[in-house]
Amino acid sequence: MTRRLVHVGIAFLVIYGLLFFRLEMVQIFGARNLREHPQNTLEITLDFDAPRGAIRTADGETIAQTVAVKGARNRLRQYPYGSLYSHVVGFISAEHGGAGIERSHNDFLAGNDLSVRIQDNRDLFVDQARTGQLELSIRHDVQLVTRAAMAGHLGAAVVLEPASGSVWGMWSTPNFDPNHLSSHDLRAAATDFSALDSDGAQPLTNRVEYHSVEIGSLFTILTAAAAIESNLHDISVPATTSFPASQSSPAITNRDSNACGGTIESLMVNVCRSGWAAIGQEIGREPMQDISDRFGLVGGDPLRTGNALRGDRNQTELSPSAAHAAVGTAMELTPLQVAHLFATIANNGSRIQPRLVEQVRAHDGSVIHDFEPNVLNQSISKETAAKLLGLLSENVKTGSAQGLALSAVPVAGMSASRFSGSNHLWMVALAPVTRPEVVVAVLLEGDGSDDQDTAEATVAAITRRITEAVLRLPSSNLGGS
Repeated sequence: MTRRLVHVGIAFLVIYGLLFFRLEMVQIFGARNLREHPQNTLEITLDFDAPRGAIRTADGETIAQTVAVKGARNRLRQYPYGSLYSHVVGFISAEHGGAGIERSHNDFLAGNDLSVRIQDNRDLFVDQARTGQLELSIRHDVQLVTRAAMAGHLGAAVVLEPASGSVWGMWSTPNFDPNHLSSHDLRAAATDFSALDSDGAQPLTNRVEYHSVEIGSLFTILTAAAAIESNLHDISVPATTSFPASQSSPAITNRDSNACGGTIESLMVNVCRSGWAAIGQEIGREPMQDISDRFGLVGGDPLRTGNALRGDRNQTELSPSAAHAAVGTAMELTPLQVAHLFATIANNGSRIQPRLVEQVRAHDGSVIHDFEPNVLNQSISKETAAKLLGLLSENVKTGSAQGLALSAVPVAGMSASRFSGSNHLWMVALAPVTRPEVVVAVLLEGDGSDDQDTAEATVAAITRRITEAVLRLPSSNLGGS
């Protein structure tokens, strides 16, 4: 009897231990997910009326600040540049919580983080409100250039520094004015939020990070990488107008039904879909899946800067057909993912996490947190990266990306035109070729032109303007360059 009671007691202790462990798991590991859930607005709403630190660009412009005002609420959050930084900073609202950096870095801005709250020994004994000031990687001069180049166009553009992962420019249109949402007139703020939230154009969504569309021929740079790593860099395929259909996949045709073929170099400059499909069939799907994994394009959560913006986190998958995978069929990426892909090539194959926040500073300007570049992995060898950069350079000299050429600086790049019945275009530029300091990725949607050549010239001109303007900016302002 005694032994049975002992066994029952042990069983109850085990059950209690398991329940206690489960509770701790929920509290510790689930707390962050609950806190960051888009529908959880309680925490940041409570900080709406509290002191709040400023947010500044890398070149010193204040883009979010809290000012003293008269009335029941004596502090007002202001955004001096309105919509210019709406998809970077986001907003804080008494009714709708927050988004963007205002939400993701709320603990620093509101002084909830212990390192901000206790900045010297006196703070241990005096109850004094402390806030953190954020310094971003975004540069005001680059952001102005990006907005000007994209004026009148629907889409998104992102400017990255390959060596550090710093985002210098991020523009998405349509957008919104966060000042309307932070207003003390709660009725007006609710009306504005409702109008923005129900707008079919989705102005609250940052297209740079949350709008995935098919990348088409941009993917062939990875097909080239897979071929190089499979010792097929000297492969040559015969000229054809299409790659034949199979029982499970449709035929892959060239633009205007042109016949093309040849080496990897000639396929790149001619945007030869049938040729890339043939190479993909030769490589096989597994090596292309592997290289897509190494570049972080498939599996797991899509690449983000971690600034808590609104939007769906869609995963993308490689086409089950090796030939279709090789030409980018069904491969949907965001502008940030595309820029990150080419930045990895520009950075000798080293993949670095994109980032928007550089530092958290105390009230006296001293640095509390310094966010260093985060190297994710070595996606490809330096030798493979150099060969890919050479292909992209030749593409600007003689291929489909000639519209990116600059007179003073050698540029590498790539374009992707309309396909699969869509109405969007891609363009990516890397410059200078010898040691890329900047990567510019542009997604242009619904350009309104029925002529494909005109549409391609438009997206090339936008990308070229951004690239040239950024390279012309004073070198003292270039982050670390």
